[in-house]
Amino acid sequence: MEYFLTLSYTLLFIFLIRKLSFFNINGLSFRILSTIFVIKILAGILLSFIYTYYYTDRSTADIFKYFDDSKIMYDALFQKPSDFFRMLFGIENNSAYFDKTYYATMNNWYRVYDSNIYNESHTIIRFNALIRIFSFGYYHVHTVFICFLSLSGLTAVYKLVTTHIKNKNKELIFGIFLLPGVLLWGSGVMKEGLIFFGLGFLIYHFFKFINKPQLLSFLWIISCCILIYYTKLYILIITIPILIAHWWTKKTNYKYAFLKYISVSILLFLTGLHLHYIFPGLNTLAILVTKQRDFIGLAKSMNSGSLIEIPIITDSIWSLIKNSPTAFFNTFFRPFIFEANSIFSFFAAIENLFIIFVLIVSLFFIKFKGINKSIFYSCLFAVIFMFILTGLITPVMGAIVRYKVPALPFLMILLIQLIDKEKMIQKFPFLKF
Repeated sequence: MEYFLTLSYTLLFIFLIRKLSFFNINGLSFRILSTIFVIKILAGILLSFIYTYYYTDRSTADIFKYFDDSKIMYDALFQKPSDFFRMLFGIENNSAYFDKTYYATMNNWYRVYDSNIYNESHTIIRFNALIRIFSFGYYHVHTVFICFLSLSGLTAVYKLVTTHIKNKNKELIFGIFLLPGVLLWGSGVMKEGLIFFGLGFLIYHFFKFINKPQLLSFLWIISCCILIYYTKLYILIITIPILIAHWWTKKTNYKYAFLKYISVSILLFLTGLHLHYIFPGLNTLAILVTKQRDFIGLAKSMNSGSLIEIPIITDSIWSLIKNSPTAFFNTFFRPFIFEANSIFSFFAAIENLFIIFVLIVSLFFIKFKGINKSIFYSCLFAVIFMFILTGLITPVMGAIVRYKVPALPFLMILLIQLIDKEKMIQKFPFLKF
């Protein structure tokens, strides 16, 4: 039954890819897009096999543990439907009754180290509980759904950048859709698929809205902000100033674009550091220090095999600034190939080597003239901020590999845009394809 449902939903989504005008894109045919979709599903299935036969502890596997917890929420649909919908939408569900009846029997509703920040695990549990209505509890159906959402978000990014970056469609297809990390982690039943969906459509509709304000785009922007807020809050915090800077740059004919991105980033960074004067519970520096401490404590308690030494940050601005270069370096370049001690870190190390190769090529054949400054700086600042934040709070190599994945398509867009393709082909004619 699982194979039948998985195949049926795969064919349904391929039909939607064929029929929906959103997926009708120059340079990205139905055949290519549907092939990418199938590859993503296979990558998601491969990920589940790795966690089944290589990492055998299901209770600690992110792709399974939230899926398993979602059954408790889903079962309430038949036992007490009102409870199901209250838990699904977070309506008056924080009470002793819900704790005792449902949450206490879940393994991951509560964090080991809890804080006053929303627990993002609730989002993926709720997502799985919702999809169970269609999957009847068969795991690989969830894989198909998350792959379609992830593909849709990445397609939105592709549609946007190809209107600004010409004659590099094939390179962008690979850079946006087919990097191993994006394929693997963006195709599993995990938060990354939801992030790609929310982030892709947020950026796509924001660009559309500032060109031509429409209610539909505005509603998409609000909905995507809510989704990202409840999935990975820090990505929303990073994205907002970049979108503001893009809007400012566009409205002023792209003059002094870099200074505008820097100014907006510094202003919102300083505002974020002083939020506790307005909202006493939002001390940004203290939250970062706590997140790093808790992450280190959790990694040590679980005897993580990929624990690395990272700079210990304190609740001072200078501590963040001083340790940011090391954090960026760790996220960008590690794991090194000689550090790979697992199947995931090995593939990540190979991917890092490929990205470094593309970086060298982009520097060797660099061309600033004609690039879209707003796209370039948006990608640059997104990568810098995501890499720094990941490196500051994450002491586990395996987690770094995952947490930097949302930034990888933007890193590739950045590097691909810099490459002078004509000059490279003149130097190496066999690269023409």
